[in-house]
Amino acid sequence: MIASNQTDFMTYVRAGHFVLMDGAMGTELEGRGVPLEGTGWSAVALRDCGEAIREVHEDYIEAGAKLHIVNSFALARHVLEPLGLGHEFEHFNREVVNLFNAAVTRKGVNREELWAAGSLSTFAANADRSLLPSGDALVSNYRDQAQILFDAGVDLFALEMLFDVEVSLAMLTAVEGFRLPVILGFTCDWGENDSVTTAKGMGGPVTPLEEVLSKVVNAAESKDVIFSIMHTEADVTDAALEMLYRYWDGPVAIYPNSGQFIDLRMQFDSVCSVEEFQQSVNRWIDAGVQIIGGCCGIGPSHIQGINYKPHAKL
Repeated sequence: MIASNQTDFMTYVRAGHFVLMDGAMGTELEGRGVPLEGTGWSAVALRDCGEAIREVHEDYIEAGAKLHIVNSFALARHVLEPLGLGHEFEHFNREVVNLFNAAVTRKGVNREELWAAGSLSTFAANADRSLLPSGDALVSNYRDQAQILFDAGVDLFALEMLFDVEVSLAMLTAVEGFRLPVILGFTCDWGENDSVTTAKGMGGPVTPLEEVLSKVVNAAESKDVIFSIMHTEADVTDAALEMLYRYWDGPVAIYPNSGQFIDLRMQFDSVCSVEEFQQSVNRWIDAGVQIIGGCCGIGPSHIQGINYKPHAKL
């Protein structure tokens, strides 16, 4: 929602309104036959199949989503350079916003009725977070990406697949000068004895979620932020949400994944049904979650199936 007041999104959310998000981009492209590479996930799709990305945005607009995450998830400099695409860094990040805006135009929707979030993620080549840069280099890479997305017209930032304190705070530092709202999205797993940890198998440390939240919430509490559980199975999301509420009393977003990955390929026959997804959504709405959408495996039919009253207050 482009407006002179960049806090319009936070004003809307703080007034208690529900916001419907979009769902997955990468797995939705995969399901439509667009080839994805493990080293760069959906970055190569942008180079070769921009029209398909625009069409996915169109389908989420048709499904009623008001908050859309542009396809910048795998467009950090440290992702593109190993692919030989470092020279496309600025162009690609501008182009994903242009593709969203083109989808809005083609659907005949007023851009001011929607919000676009620029994704900055912990994704690294082959989904191995141990390959992320460190220190000032990491902050600089994210700040440069955020600047391009900001200049292209995003309304907020979504920091995605967070898994530890150090990287979470580095990403928050990178975007804090832009004065846009920020979604902090944590990816979670079951730990021992039904505990909740940050996600396994990402190449980064597995840490008790409670330990991460306690420190990141303390650093973020004075900012325009929304805490989120994302790219997490529904049952783990339930437990993670309960834990989040112990530390955070501000707005919350949920956008889970569904389905099993094998060799970075989604097994679509393992994705939940629209009805199963709706059951989970009902629990989260009852728990006071104001912003709900989907991540990997969750497509336009799932988003369209969310039963809520537009402009409803929770």
